[in-house]
Amino acid sequence: MKRVVVAVLLGFVSVAATARAEFDLRRMPTAQDVQAIRQMGWSVAADDLEAKLASVWKPTHAAQAGSSGNALFRQWQRLYHWCRLLGTPEPEVLRAWLGRRVLQNPEKENALLIIPPGMALPTDRSGRPLPTAADKIDVASVPADILQTLLPDDYTPQAGPVAGRATEEFLAALALDDEFLKEFFRELKPDDFAPVVITRLQQLRRAHPGAWPAYRSLMLAYAVVYDQREPAFWPHHQVAAAAVPRTGDDVADQFAYFLRANEARKLEHDLRRLSAAELKFLVDAPVPLSEFEWAAKNVRARRDQFDRVLDMVRYDRRRAERGDFMWTQGTYRLANIEVAGGICTDQSYFACIAGKAKGIPTLYFAGQGQDGGHAWFGYLRGNGKWELDAGRFFNQRYTVGQALDPQTWLPVTDHELLYLSGRAVRSPGHDAALGDLAMVAIHRQRGDLPSAAAAADSARFHAPDNFAAWEAKENVLVAAADTSALRVHYTEALDRFRREEDLRVRYQARLADLERDGGDGQTAREIEARMIRENRRQRTDLSAATGGEMLSRLMQEGDYEAAMREYRSLAGKIGATGGGNFFYGVVRPFVLQLQSGGRAKDARRALDLAGRVMRFESGSILAREFDELQAGLATSQ
Repeated sequence: MKRVVVAVLLGFVSVAATARAEFDLRRMPTAQDVQAIRQMGWSVAADDLEAKLASVWKPTHAAQAGSSGNALFRQWQRLYHWCRLLGTPEPEVLRAWLGRRVLQNPEKENALLIIPPGMALPTDRSGRPLPTAADKIDVASVPADILQTLLPDDYTPQAGPVAGRATEEFLAALALDDEFLKEFFRELKPDDFAPVVITRLQQLRRAHPGAWPAYRSLMLAYAVVYDQREPAFWPHHQVAAAAVPRTGDDVADQFAYFLRANEARKLEHDLRRLSAAELKFLVDAPVPLSEFEWAAKNVRARRDQFDRVLDMVRYDRRRAERGDFMWTQGTYRLANIEVAGGICTDQSYFACIAGKAKGIPTLYFAGQGQDGGHAWFGYLRGNGKWELDAGRFFNQRYTVGQALDPQTWLPVTDHELLYLSGRAVRSPGHDAALGDLAMVAIHRQRGDLPSAAAAADSARFHAPDNFAAWEAKENVLVAAADTSALRVHYTEALDRFRREEDLRVRYQARLADLERDGGDGQTAREIEARMIRENRRQRTDLSAATGGEMLSRLMQEGDYEAAMREYRSLAGKIGATGGGNFFYGVVRPFVLQLQSGGRAKDARRALDLAGRVMRFESGSILAREFDELQAGLATSQ
């Protein structure tokens, strides 16, 4: 019988020898360790490392420095995750990934409904993902329309592990590159499709071997952006897809443009100094390189004043007044836009592509204001500082800007971007918190809920503003069916995120649902009223969303009188300032619900009240939408 030597070092325990391999967690992983992993197989090695990590891990709290704050432990942990990813059968990865994007079609039995790129994944009002149809997907024969809608043309499903997407030598080299693994697992999201991410990384490193490691983050940015299809409506809904020039170049050729330009010092940022999290907003435009080359030659603005680029496109006021919002001036090339002029959508697109051409990460935003919709753009000014309001008119009360995260092509707001690039990720304990969050998953997989809860608490100790840590603790409490602890958790979260409106509303909604499910409808209504009251000045989008949910629930319950009272209350609180948020989130859905329920008289009264309290200019986008709704009611009489 073999003896097992246990040693305590730097706050954690290390198992020196097992029957499978002699991974010594007291030192850095070596080439010999990676060779042993290759001999064992990625999956077997992951099982072995998982057992070791689970057995030696200790949480951090006020009286104890735990394991995840230790650099050696984190390095072994990242190696474990690399093994686990590569050893996972690709059909499992494909099923999980598609499962977040494919629903049971509510209108057709045994039919699936695809959530296309650019659309938000289904959630309840508090942001929890809704059940999907993952169990109905046969990964051995995924329908062609699903693959063609969601994944790149060069992807074909395979039966083996994810490691089959690249050579053993390439994967082993990355296993020994801890700086790569650190950024890789910091940036990889559940909505990234890992098999294609690995494929893209190998393509880029093969094509540009000398660019590693200096341009490692740029390669990673390309890998996580081009692992799935961009939206069919890219770059926005006001130009026909056929008019937008699309690149036929592969990622290696696109990468070469930025590599050459950066080496020649022609870009506004040194791309070697930017993270993949920033660079993904640089590489996300699938346009021909000729567009970048035109912008590099014709756009002179510097990064500290890049909002001036908007003025290069003459604003077509007559087109805006006519309501001609779709582009009709031929190919949507930068040169054409500059000559023809355009409206806010065209100006913002022009600025975004021009910025990328000059090495400036950019985002395209759209939002609702006093008179309806508007577009503007954001860009990385420098040193991690984003300017997200270029071309935004503050007198129009655009409370929130909607963009797309090109890594997943899921909607993201300007508020979320600021939070994700702010103190939540700059915290000194951020990396340690990631380590603890990884241990939450390991302990839950092993059926150890108490240790999972301790790991979530440890993550919150390291980074108390890390939203993922709060989500992890909540998930453990839900699994344990601990209602009392959930109530305490939500209350603590409300205090922690009292200045983060989106997160505060999310936890208020969950607390209201908890109270309502427990039979306390009065407390739930009081929480919802507070949600509306607290956000009616600065974040009418949140007040409108809450109010719309309340109205919909009352209508479903058949309490029409209460619904009308609540509608009148909402009109008084946010009607004058809510603009498009109030109209699209409250007025239109409520009026249409009343109409479809056979209450045409109430529908007209509700719309008349909105017309009296709302303040939009005649001829504006919102005025047109209001008139169309009014005309629809008239024709249905």
